[in-house]
Order: sequence, then structure tokens, then C-alpha cells
Amino acid sequence: MRNDRWTVSAQRLTGLAAVLCLAWGWGAMPAAADAAAGVELIDEQTPWRAYLVQGRLPLKAEEGLRLRERRAAWDFEYGGHDREVVITPVPTRRNPDPEPEVVDLDRRNPHYTVLPPPDWTDADFDDIHWPRYQTDELSDFLGDYGVPAGARGPVALHLRTRFGVSDPERATDLELAATGLGGAVIHVNGQEVGRAYLPEDDPHALAFAHSYPEPAYVDEYGELLPGASGQRPGLGELDLTPIEVPEELRENYEQRIRSFTITIPPDLLHRGANVLAVEWRTAPHRRGGAGWSHLGVHRIALTSDSGDGAIAYREAIASTHLWNAAAEEQITSDRAQQSLVQRRWHWSMYWARGMPVRGTQMGNPFDPLRPLRILVPRGGMGSGQVVISDLDGLHELSATMGELSGRDGAVLKARSVSTRYAAQPDDLHHCDVLMPEPPDGAGTVPIWTIIEAPAGQAPGWYTGTLSVRGNGRSFQVPVQVLVSGATLPPPHEFADVSVHLTQSPRTVAMHYDVEPWSDRHWQLLEPSLKLLGQAGNEVLNVPVILSNFPAAFRPGQPARSESSQTWRQPLIRWVKGDEGRLRPDFEVFDRFLDLYVEHVGPPRAISLWLWEPGSAVELAQAYEGRREHSVETEARTPGVLVQVWDPQTGRAHQHTAPGLLDDDAEAFWRPMLEGVRRRVQQRGWDERIIMLGFGSDVRPGERTGRRVRQWAPYARWDLLSHFSGETPGRKDDGRYIATGGLEVGIRRYPWLRFRRVLSAEQLEGWLNSPPQYVDLPTARWQHQPWSPPFLYRTLPQMWGRLGHLGLDFWRAGRESGPRNSSFFSHVDALTVPGPQGALPTVRFQMLREGVQDTHIRLAIVRACLELAEDQREPYRQLLDELRGRVGHGHGYLSQHELQFDWPGYIARLHEALAELTGQSIDARWDQPPGRE
Repeated sequence: MRNDRWTVSAQRLTGLAAVLCLAWGWGAMPAAADAAAGVELIDEQTPWRAYLVQGRLPLKAEEGLRLRERRAAWDFEYGGHDREVVITPVPTRRNPDPEPEVVDLDRRNPHYTVLPPPDWTDADFDDIHWPRYQTDELSDFLGDYGVPAGARGPVALHLRTRFGVSDPERATDLELAATGLGGAVIHVNGQEVGRAYLPEDDPHALAFAHSYPEPAYVDEYGELLPGASGQRPGLGELDLTPIEVPEELRENYEQRIRSFTITIPPDLLHRGANVLAVEWRTAPHRRGGAGWSHLGVHRIALTSDSGDGAIAYREAIASTHLWNAAAEEQITSDRAQQSLVQRRWHWSMYWARGMPVRGTQMGNPFDPLRPLRILVPRGGMGSGQVVISDLDGLHELSATMGELSGRDGAVLKARSVSTRYAAQPDDLHHCDVLMPEPPDGAGTVPIWTIIEAPAGQAPGWYTGTLSVRGNGRSFQVPVQVLVSGATLPPPHEFADVSVHLTQSPRTVAMHYDVEPWSDRHWQLLEPSLKLLGQAGNEVLNVPVILSNFPAAFRPGQPARSESSQTWRQPLIRWVKGDEGRLRPDFEVFDRFLDLYVEHVGPPRAISLWLWEPGSAVELAQAYEGRREHSVETEARTPGVLVQVWDPQTGRAHQHTAPGLLDDDAEAFWRPMLEGVRRRVQQRGWDERIIMLGFGSDVRPGERTGRRVRQWAPYARWDLLSHFSGETPGRKDDGRYIATGGLEVGIRRYPWLRFRRVLSAEQLEGWLNSPPQYVDLPTARWQHQPWSPPFLYRTLPQMWGRLGHLGLDFWRAGRESGPRNSSFFSHVDALTVPGPQGALPTVRFQMLREGVQDTHIRLAIVRACLELAEDQREPYRQLLDELRGRVGHGHGYLSQHELQFDWPGYIARLHEALAELTGQSIDARWDQPPGRE
């Protein structure tokens, strides 16, 4: 038979059905289904908790199993116990007698990611940190006839979910039916009930599935079949360059698909909630694997033909219910109908690790409702969410929470607590907008609790209750807040973290249809600036010119503008003075700077955007090895455009200003530069924070650089570039000199080593010898507008620096809205326009907390510099756990790695910083109130 069929029979028992189960927190258990109807206890809407193990894929060799990667090869054997393997390098001329390596699969190693805990199948196992997926999402990532796979890929997928039984004695015909690739082991309430396409009674945690037959790889002529095949009907859309499957080869491809059914023994069932755990394993590859994954999930369903003693999942979710979700989890109200994986691999979330996530729409009503736990440093903030759902829509929704009580009379006051409701915008697939009022009629609404602890708050646990009402029902959620011993300065004092969000006054004015720089415009700008302050923004962009800045420009070729510089409202204008001469006007700049300092703090850099290549007659360029310090070119425009303001009429018009190499350039530009310099000095700031921009791979040449240095010797340049082939580049004193002889003050660039997270030792070297410029990698390949929130939480931690994300470049009523800057960044807005200005999103909230996490991480590194070398090692190991998490991937943590227990890891960072700064406390994250 091509597809084995496994059946575990059970004796049929009888009894009365229970209709109420308060132990699991239900108001009432759904009544048993009509016996004649048949029910699905687990269907395509049921969310699964998932834990993905990745690593080297096994190949079927003449003798046993072999692993390969590039030119290296290893022999694979199972170890002495069920959670270790033995890997031995294949003998070579240089190493004829290699030593075997015993690999503990419970620890970090270069071959496989860590296995889940041994008790992961148990009914009471806490799977709160495992991400959730519906079956179609699992199919998007691992389904079809085998998605692309190389030397590494998915090795084991561990899935958990819960289903409801009203009367175990009557539930005698529950049948699990599954289809996929590889093999599977099935557990109910911690007991194995069957396995398919796996060796019988093999207890090893990484026992591989049965091999595939030869026709699954080759046609009748022995030619390899193409690896990534076309779509199988009903399995979800997978946009990874699918191919058409010739009908004459359909039977070959179908041999990759395996199906099985298992009947669930009723004596293992409980009244109320039951846990089903399915462990999918990869099969060894043959003929190099032919490029397709040998582990996959197409369908999993649990049904009862009679309906006796069973609870239909759709009936269970029909009423209003409240459920837990991690702050980093992606929740949706209107679920996307197709995969989010993009065909263009290098812009996608795929990368062989980032599972496509449409978001969880309905939490499993059979899951227990757990307390809402939030970690907060003193002087910082933390957040958490619970979610309320109803298929018929939610109305009259509210959530309230008062002050929280701690030990010895300590109180976390109500003003430190805010409640927000996440709504799903039209152009995004998950609930993202954090609104002060709930959306009416949505089927799913995440309720966010955001805690801000004063710097002087007493550390320790605080408890309270979140009261939620919706559709006439009331819920009470216990809240547990740990104020840690770590103490943070204000975000603008995060000295070792570099963050840059771009803000657009012009977009704000256009969206709300207000006159630029009117009183109403200033009011609407304040929320944007407050959010910049929360993120610890370092760079203040000061547009001076109106001209567009091309994303790509080559001398002698047409320019193409992708940056929409016209969306940037100039902060410095000109007015006519005596005798009609133009002089710079700083009224807007002064007021904007005051507002910026009030809400953000003193900037580390002020970037005056006064250059663009269209009017230049001399350029430099450095891209992909090209390096030209000066190239004569023909200007496409006679000069650059600036704005001239008439205070009498209140009107502004465009004016063509001289280019930087024109004869009258100094008389026009130097007074503006001197005016900015005076204002910087009057505030007590270093004049070296003044930067000039904006250049890219194409930038001002040597003559331009020399001339501007005569006017403003203190000013450096702001460049967004690949910085390829630079000479001399980084100097021993930390300065950077770019092609064209320009000293760089802000170095923005695509992070090219995106697979590498800086180790603790590397971070120590970086802090010991910091650059004398603002270092801002753009990480353009790591984030997308549709990226899951967890990515935004973890991305700043990769290198401690992150730049060029748009804050409020909204569409402003146009079909094609403004661009943040160029193709160096894909994110144009981390906010949405609210009634009174910008509203934050979940993505912004996660980025904000990620910046805070990064400060704590780097503060640990800096504190370690004061320790002896042998005392640093425990802290280095803690910091390098993050490096280990992305050792098998591409420089970020994706949705499926919520399994890492991110809050627990961050809590350990808090404990380490508190210990290093003499602020340790007894309260611990893993010992919440009631669990000591």
C-alpha cells in the first residue's frame, strides 16, 4: 500500500455527559452535539501550539545515515539515550581517524536546535510561549509536495492543541485523520496512542521517519523530479515559485504524501479539556533530497461520526470568550486568505526559518485562562495582552484596572497603568493599531495593558485585576507585574544604543488637511514627537531643500526618484530682507527644536539636508567595488529648490538656490550654517552634532567637500550607502572618511553581515573603541511591514543599532503614499493617523521595548568591562544565548521562536544588570505570586 493506515481500537464505554466544567474556567461547557450530526472536535480553525526543531537533514547512505553541508560530511548515529546523537566526521586525508561527537539535543550545538522539554506532551505542560498556527499556515510553510530544502531544514515539528469532551464514556469513536510528509507520533493527555511511518517502539526523540520510495524522487527514466512542486487543491496558497505538475508525473509526486488515521481510546479522555500532541518527524533524504522538505503538514482533524460525548470546536468558539496571548504574538481579527510568503526570496519572511503568520483569530476556548504577567524595569515600561473574541462581533467592550499592590504597602499607582485596544487596519493582516477606545463590531480585540514604572518605584511583585466586559459578559484576569531591580535612564540617554526613526511634518499636514506650521499643525505633530522620545530617537532630520533625492543615480543616466523628498516639509526657510536679499529664517526650526527637546531630548545629530545630485556638477560614488572620488557631470537642474516665506501674506513659494559649487554659493549657504551653529552652541551642545546630507552611493565629490569645510569645518556628512571599497574608511581614532574625502557623521548602511549577531566579546570591543560617528545599519532585509511583532521586539538586539524606519509616512489620501526614504528601508510608518495625531502600533510598541531590552543588554556589557576576565564568563554566556538562537538562521527571531520564552530571557537580563549594579532583589520572574 502506498499510504499506511494505523488504527488503535478501544472498548466502547457509556455514561452521562457533563454540561458544566468550572475547573477550566468556562461559564458553561457546550452541550454534547446531536448524535446524528457528527462533529469536528479539531478543525481547520483550531490553533496549534508549535515548536520547530531545525538542523542538518539526514541522507540515506549505503551504511546508515549521513549529514552533508557544502564540502563537509558526517556519519549520524543515535546516542546512548533518547535525547542525544553521535555525529562523526567522515575520514579525510587530513583527518583519517576523526573523533565522534556526542551531541546533547537539550543544549545548544552546531547541528540541531534544542528539543522541547521531555514532558511537552503532558496535559498540564505550560505551552504559553509556543507560537500558534492554524493548519493552513503550517501547510504554507511545510506543505505541498515538499517546499524547498537544502542541507538544513525542519527536522521535527511538535504540535499541541486542546479539544473538548463532555462525556468520556460515550466518546468512543474519536478518530484523528492526518495528511503530510514524513512520519508522526500521536499522544493524548501525555500517552502515546499511535505512530505512523516511524519505527515501532523507538523511543528516541529524533527517530526519523521511514524512507521514501524511489519514484518519489525520479521519473521512469531515472531523471530527478523538480523539487518544489505545484499546489495541491485545498492546501493553501504557497507563493514560492510553484511549478506545474505534469499529469503523467502526478502519481510520482503523490508518493510523497502520507495519510493515516488513529482511533482515540476513550479511557485516556477527560471530561472537559484534553490535550492532543502530534510530533512530526522528517524522513531521511535520498539522491541529495532533490531539494524538497521531507517533513510537512497538510491536514489534521479530530472527528466523531456519532457526536456522542464530543464537543464541536465551532460550537465551543461561538460564544464570547477571553484568552491569553504573548505580547509578541500576532493576533488578527480579519484573517488573510493567502500565505504571506513572498516569491522574491530576499525580501521575504521565508529564509528557511520565518514561518508565514496570518495571525491567531480565535484562541482555543479549552485553554486555561492564566494571569497576565508583565516585566517592567524601574524607569522603564512593559506590556502584555489578553484577547476577547466573538464570531458575531464585540459590542460595549471595556477594560479597566486600578492600582496594583506590592509588599509592605508598596503601590504601583493607577497613573502608571494604561489600557489600549488593538484594531486591525485595512492594509495589514493583524491587529496593530493601539487605540484608546475599543473598535465596535470587531470579532477579535486584543486588550493591551502597558505599565510604566517610575525610577523610584520599589522593586518586587505587584498584583491587581484587569476587569473586562463585552457583549454583556464579565471577565476577571489576575495581573502580576514584576518591577525588576534594573534601573533605566530616560530613552534619550541610552548612550550605547543607536536608533533612528524618520518623521514627516509634511505628511501630517497633508493627512489632516491643515496649513503647514499653523497652530493646529503643531498640535498634531506632538504625538509623533512623543513617540520618537519613547523610542530614544537620536537623529533629527532637518530638510532644507525641496528637491527629490534619487534612490539610484549614475552620471549620464536618467535619475529615478523613490524617496519623495517633497513629502518633507523644510524646517529652515528664507525670507526677503533689506534690498530684496534672501536671508535664512529660523522661526520654524527654533520651534520644532524646542518641541523636539521637550519630547525627545537633546539630539545626538542634526542632519541638514541641503544637497542632492540633480544640481551637482561633480560627484563621487562607491558601490559594489566602484570607487570614484570625483566625477565631472552635467547638472540636470540649475540649482536646488528651497522655500521662501513671505510673513506679510503668509504664503510660501519655491526658489532656485545656487548649487554648492556655484560662485554665489557661500553667500547663500554660509549664513544658514552659521545660524544653526549658533543655536546649537546656545543650548550647550557640541557643534560636531551638525551633519550635512543627504548622500548615498552617489555623493558630493572632493571639491564640494573642501568648499563646505571652509564654511563649516565642524560639520560632517550624513550618508546612506553601501560604503563599498572605501579608502581609508574607519580610522584608528574612530573617525570614518568616505569616498570623496568626506568625513562621515552619520553612517547609514545595509547590514551586510545579517547572519551574525554580535557576541558578548565583540560588543565589549565595540564599547571599548566606539565609532566617532552615529552608526545606523538599516537592516533592510530583516523587516517588512507584514513582519510579526516579535521581529520588531528582537531586531534592535542584534547589533544595538537600527536606523531608517519610517514613523508617520502615511498615504495621506493618495493611492501611492510617501516613501520613508529609499529602498534601503521597507517600513514607512510605525504609526497610524488618529483623531488627534499619530497613534502607536503594536509594531512600534515592540520596537520601543526592544530598544529598552537592548540598552539593558549593552549596560551588562559595559558593566562587565569593569570585571576581571574570569568573572565575565557567566554574563557572556547569558548574552550569547541570543547569538545561539539565530545561529541556524538569518539575523532575527521570527514568530515560531516565541518558544524561546522571550520574557523569561529578558527577565534574566534584568537580574544580571541588577546584580552588576548592586540592585539585586529576591523576587524572581519564574516565581510569580502564588508559585513561590
